[in-house]
Amino acid sequence: MLDMLNDRWRGELVLCLISISAIVRNSEGHSHHSEESTDYLLCRSCGADIADSSYIHSRFSPEALIRGNQSLFRKQSVAVQLLENPLGIRFRVVVVNKSNCIGVDEWHSEFSWYPGYAWKHCLCSHCGHHVGWIFEPLKSAFADRKIASDQGFYGLILDNILSESCKYNSLKCYLPYTCLQFWLRIYHPEISVPKPAVTVV
Repeated sequence: MLDMLNDRWRGELVLCLISISAIVRNSEGHSHHSEESTDYLLCRSCGADIADSSYIHSRFSPEALIRGNQSLFRKQSVAVQLLENPLGIRFRVVVVNKSNCIGVDEWHSEFSWYPGYAWKHCLCSHCGHHVGWIFEPLKSAFADRKIASDQGFYGLILDNILSESCKYNSLKCYLPYTCLQFWLRIYHPEISVPKPAVTVV
């Protein structure tokens, strides 16, 4: 079969097979992790560290449409809430006390999901992707503050982050996009596939 492929496709196939082999080796070698061991929350866009799972905190907003606990990030009970902004856009949010994301723009006190707190957008410090918001008490929401104080916290958008441990638990989590592209070009050239969103956390 390799003889039928041009050099570019042959190279992509080799990279794909190497990637899958590495993923399988990692998943076999890391199956001993306990459910409550440390995990990292990563930017879904670039894979940079956003927060350590040990900083996850149960802090529900009184504005939450839905509140609940889920097993995520190698933890048995992570507080997840569904929040809606004034435009009607809904977000599944988890709260952490510390994060590597960077606050941008001005602080806003209106439309805060947490009374007594101002908020600003929080972006991945590596790629600039919107990963959530910083919430800071009104009295310490200074214009130049880009990270939360000890009294502040971060609301991270669950759909914009992923678990580092997913690469040890599921092939579909980290199956390289180029592998998908490669196989579709070979077997279904008529299909144009958008970049997939990873859903395992």
